[in-house]
Amino acid sequence: SLGMPAPPMSRHLVFAGPPGTGKTTVARLYGSILAELGSLPSGHIVEVSRADLVAQIIGGTAIKTTETFERALGGVLFIDEAYTLLSDSKGSGADFGQEAIDTLVKLMEDHRDEVVVIVAGYSKEMQAFLSANPGLASRFTRSIEFINYTVDELVTIVENMCAAHGYQLAPTAREALALHFTRMPRDASFGNGRAARKVFEEMVDRQAYRLASRAEISQSDLAELVAEDVGEEEAAVINSGGEERPADSEVLARLNGMIGLSAVKAEVAGMVDLLEATRQRQAAGLAAPRISHHLVFAGPPGTGKTTVARLYADLLCSFGVLPRGQLVEVARADLVGRYIGHTAQLTREAFERALGGVLFIDEAYTLTPLDAPSDFGREAVDTLLKLMEDHRDEVVVIVAGYTGEMGRFLDSNPGLASRFSRHVTFEDYTNDELVTIADRHTLELGYQCAPETLEALGLLFEATPRGRSFGNARLARQLVETMMTRQAGRLRRITDPSLEALSRLLPEDLPPDAPAPRGEQRKVLQHDGGARS
Repeated sequence: SLGMPAPPMSRHLVFAGPPGTGKTTVARLYGSILAELGSLPSGHIVEVSRADLVAQIIGGTAIKTTETFERALGGVLFIDEAYTLLSDSKGSGADFGQEAIDTLVKLMEDHRDEVVVIVAGYSKEMQAFLSANPGLASRFTRSIEFINYTVDELVTIVENMCAAHGYQLAPTAREALALHFTRMPRDASFGNGRAARKVFEEMVDRQAYRLASRAEISQSDLAELVAEDVGEEEAAVINSGGEERPADSEVLARLNGMIGLSAVKAEVAGMVDLLEATRQRQAAGLAAPRISHHLVFAGPPGTGKTTVARLYADLLCSFGVLPRGQLVEVARADLVGRYIGHTAQLTREAFERALGGVLFIDEAYTLTPLDAPSDFGREAVDTLLKLMEDHRDEVVVIVAGYTGEMGRFLDSNPGLASRFSRHVTFEDYTNDELVTIADRHTLELGYQCAPETLEALGLLFEATPRGRSFGNARLARQLVETMMTRQAGRLRRITDPSLEALSRLLPEDLPPDAPAPRGEQRKVLQHDGGARS
């Protein structure tokens, strides 16, 4: 308005993100806004996909793309799933999708002020699409990221659909919806707004079926959607006050039934007391303190960290802290990619699988190796911290590994120490505990250790150095499997062994270098392996 020339500005956009997040709607609004500002003559939107641009004959694609482009002149050309234009190049035949891209780039240059082009699709695939043609990246310099809707946003979308169609949600239905969306996997097939629309339509169908058996139906009955219309499972949880979740007493009983782990049991008992106090405060209408549920499990391998993590997930589910309580166990290979951008994608996918439950990262210190500042593992840590902030009440993260290495891991990033303030220390099992673990595992497999075998096992554990390679419970289980194998070889020399001989594990079934029990010679005794009389 001051007579100054407007700076040249690229109006073309990349809409990157999962389906059902409003990309088409925003594109339509964008066209209308540009039309109102006088930047576009009409601002109408022409929505197309690969089939509208690519022909099956040589030369046909350029014609088809040009015709589609001309329909959008004066408005917005919205190309959904634009990355599919690259998908037909398999090394054989002409790449007609690439021809559509080349034609599009030329038309955008020839009509630079007459049309706005928006290309849309999944974030990772859109990066590959832009790199397919040198002209594309220079014309699409602005990218807008569309992310998955939160649970509350999805519930609000359903509420808006209800209002638009003359329905209203009962309070229990809203709770059931929140539970339903929390449990829904956030993988590549998650439809966001489309998923919400599908849930709404299913609710209307269930309501019609529910009311069909009634003799009299009031106007309010027809208008109200209840928890049962969301689903029987969700309604059962909501109507029972969450009683279908595992009971915390049952989970604690399973933990206390584990061998050893006295320090771990004491730590978890303290967490249960805090959770119970929080629940009582909420019931009394008092403000509940914000508690971080993320944990560090520090200690050697084979000490029950994964098992306790699974019990912790069940415990948080029993208190309603987590809606699903599933355990997603990952290691470095599941989080760290092979090229730039791949790590963030892998970490995000693993995190989304854990939504509503626990993400357990074993040997987490391998993400921050010493003397490797550019290692992709650090990108995994940065991505993880951001996701933990964005979804702070939707997932619990447990990082596990050797005590010394976990200290270095937490010191490697300022954000780690603040988010993982609670540490649970796992210690090596004692010799007696390892013997009990081996004995219990033997019984689970349908065998039985002779008393002298248990004594020999104790001597073996006592003689084994407690170094970094010491496997604890894993070593105990491996020894049992070794004994089963050696027993089978011993019995092969015996004709028609007795039932007792088939199930009994003897000291000679231990590895040859194992210490012999006191006063015993490691030899095959006739009466132990004798034939059935």
